[in-house]
Amino acid sequence: MQDTLVRVFVVAAGLLLCPRDNPGVEEWDDAVDEDLQKHEQMLLEGEEKLMENETSEKGIAKWERDYLWYIWNTFSIISIMRFFRKFLKRNFKTDLEETRISPRRSPEVSLPDVETLQSFYAQCVQASAEKMLREKGFLEGFANDLLEAMRTVCENNGSMLIEDFQMVKERDIIVHFAPCKPYSVRCLLGNNPVSDPLLYMQVCGQIKLLKEEKVPNGCPCQSADADDMVCLVHSESDKAKTKVADAFNGPLCSKNTPFLSKSKITRWFQNTVKQAWAQISHKYEFELSIRYVETPGALVVRFKSGKKINFSLKPVVKFNTEAHFCITPWSSRDVDTFWVLSLSVYEDRLLEHLSKRLPVNSCRDQILEIAFFLHRRQEALTGKTALKDIHFKMALMHLLLAKKTSQWQPNFATCRLQDLLSFVEESLKRKHLTHILVGNPLAEVTGLPKEICRAKPVNLFHLFVEDDCAYKNAVMHFQEMFQNAHMLIHEYVVQPRAVLNICYAS
Repeated sequence: MQDTLVRVFVVAAGLLLCPRDNPGVEEWDDAVDEDLQKHEQMLLEGEEKLMENETSEKGIAKWERDYLWYIWNTFSIISIMRFFRKFLKRNFKTDLEETRISPRRSPEVSLPDVETLQSFYAQCVQASAEKMLREKGFLEGFANDLLEAMRTVCENNGSMLIEDFQMVKERDIIVHFAPCKPYSVRCLLGNNPVSDPLLYMQVCGQIKLLKEEKVPNGCPCQSADADDMVCLVHSESDKAKTKVADAFNGPLCSKNTPFLSKSKITRWFQNTVKQAWAQISHKYEFELSIRYVETPGALVVRFKSGKKINFSLKPVVKFNTEAHFCITPWSSRDVDTFWVLSLSVYEDRLLEHLSKRLPVNSCRDQILEIAFFLHRRQEALTGKTALKDIHFKMALMHLLLAKKTSQWQPNFATCRLQDLLSFVEESLKRKHLTHILVGNPLAEVTGLPKEICRAKPVNLFHLFVEDDCAYKNAVMHFQEMFQNAHMLIHEYVVQPRAVLNICYAS
């Protein structure tokens, strides 16, 4: 009886896991039908024989038991074969998918020689940089005018205050903001108990909103409507005691917490930009619009001539005089109160420190700017991905520590660019790129706070471990960028006038 139940279970599992309408297993169904027909014929022949020989009831029972044993064994074997066929098919599809998105560069694709690369850098990369410097003056003046209008808007609604701004790049502007009195903020570094890729690929923290409150002493002169009251106990020079408490459900805080919400800050900042632009738009002959709803301050200026300038106006909170908390994409709502700590000032300082030992006119700046240019050009063609400039800069700093100083001569530009792209490619393949500052005690030479130098190292590519879609897009982006690099560089060097507008447009 137990053997029969086991066989019934195997048959049922096989039929459930491998339904009849699944393509590729119809041949097994045909085989089953043929076996059943044979067994039915054998049953008829057996009945005739039994009728003729008039066998005993004991013999009939034994024959039926043998027949059932034969049927169940046949079904069990077929079901097991169909089950393993389905299992192997699924594994095969998974292996194909992993192989398809694995970063593999074509071996026949190579970079141009040093002379061609240097010519491309001088004629295209530097020319584009000079154009962006001219645009920097325009953006600086426009941002100053726009932020002044934003300050007026914030004074009217009384939620937050717009402070100073700073151009960290030609098209990247950070705007410091702070809460209105009696509120203040306290920046906290720490780890979130919620599992999210953002917390493993950056240094994160929370921004707690605090409120200064009066400590009641029981006197009516401290009540809210005591402005016209004269107190005979407390003189005007007596200051009421105050305390600082967590502002639960404060302005722009996450629900039931005292921590600033990134989503609410994003909506507040975008609405402030729209209201400020409505006040000053009559002074300009162009349009201003938001590029990405999810990213605060991702703006684009469109002129009547068709020309456009993309730039970013990012709201940030000061951590110290050189670092700030900012809002980045590629994070879920589970970490809405966790902000990324930008270490760009310390990264640039370390890059300069490592470059002091390099030869004069080294190829460091050249290859990094070319990598940035190719990356941004590919983004203009296929769109944004999780692969950013910081990843190329971080890979370069790893190479500066690994390579000898003599290997950074100007005539090694092609080799070092090849090394840089190969390093990024290998890091993509392993889905691992370590931030060179975080968790590195030697980074204290840059002035980085000790709690960050001694923190747990972070993997800048941890997002790719968690998000297959983001990983696939980044791999395809990198592969196309490398394949297009040779063509773009040669086309510009051979026909500079024809490609001039393309380089400027990027």
